[in-house]
Amino acid sequence: MKKQILLLSVFAAGLLGSCSDEETITSNDATTDFEVAIEQIDFNPETAEPDSRFNDTSDGLYHGVIVTLDTEIHGKIWVNVNNDGHYNATVVTNEGDRFRFSAKQFGISATQLSFVGDRGSFDYDVSNIDNPIATNVIIDSKDGHIASVKDRAGQRAAAILGSFTTNDDPMNIISGTWDLITDGTPNPDAFNFPLLTEVVITVTNNGNVYSDTDFETFDYNCFFDTNGIAPIFLHEDPMTTPNGRNEFWAQDQSFLLGNATLNYWLGQSSGLVDINGPTFADHGFHNNDFADPPASVCTSVDGQKGIWTWNGRTGISTFDDPFDVEMRHSENANYEAFKQMLRANN
Repeated sequence: MKKQILLLSVFAAGLLGSCSDEETITSNDATTDFEVAIEQIDFNPETAEPDSRFNDTSDGLYHGVIVTLDTEIHGKIWVNVNNDGHYNATVVTNEGDRFRFSAKQFGISATQLSFVGDRGSFDYDVSNIDNPIATNVIIDSKDGHIASVKDRAGQRAAAILGSFTTNDDPMNIISGTWDLITDGTPNPDAFNFPLLTEVVITVTNNGNVYSDTDFETFDYNCFFDTNGIAPIFLHEDPMTTPNGRNEFWAQDQSFLLGNATLNYWLGQSSGLVDINGPTFADHGFHNNDFADPPASVCTSVDGQKGIWTWNGRTGISTFDDPFDVEMRHSENANYEAFKQMLRANN
């Protein structure tokens, strides 16, 4: 059984003091002598791209999700750490609300940053670029959580916002957010589609945040004849890539959530939409239908991109971003090979 991971934020006692525009901030760290000009310049996630010079340094872009513990505010976040000479961050919520932060204060080194904006503040530590850590997250006076990964040139990070709810007891509903993140690392066993890096679950009922980063391989014979696949998550944000692709396959996954094991199955494929047409547009799929034993073929249900069981309860997971049809990404050889394989098996 996998180790339980419960993420609890350490919250600030109050918001940081404000600074004027174009203020120069100097580190007091004797080992790090640097000055950074802070300017109120908007960071545009639609056009921002990571600078390849920073792929292996703490500078650059970071991308992930942000949620308040009551799940009322839920969005994607982009953190700019000197990628373009500036230090700022932008949040876009699932309702289209946008707000920003600027770095107003540094910690003891250039990798320990504090961001503040009109809506709140957070501290951000990128001393380990493969594990950026956000603490003291406050949005609209609410405690929050940020999960993010390094965004690299040639290996783009991506996130998708989702939610979950129970479907078995309307008098005792469990619900919250269910988000997916990838750092873009390719999976050579699945057309070099990016590996799933983290599943982030926030439970509205208790305000706890849970993270699954330790994934099992699975057999996907209900989808195509391939065994031992590590979960993948290929997502091209419609904000930056119109008619982008969605492929997320995470079957037969489990981890300890609270006092019971959460089992879940996630599936969506723009490739299947491409070869089957608009009638397949909103289908999710999974290789478990809660039957015992489960059906030997993929279960496909409109709007249900995932199903789960926990502590005798069952429920569904859905995802917020639009899912367009007829993507036609013929310029991507790996993706075309994947669709050819689908055609041969459908």
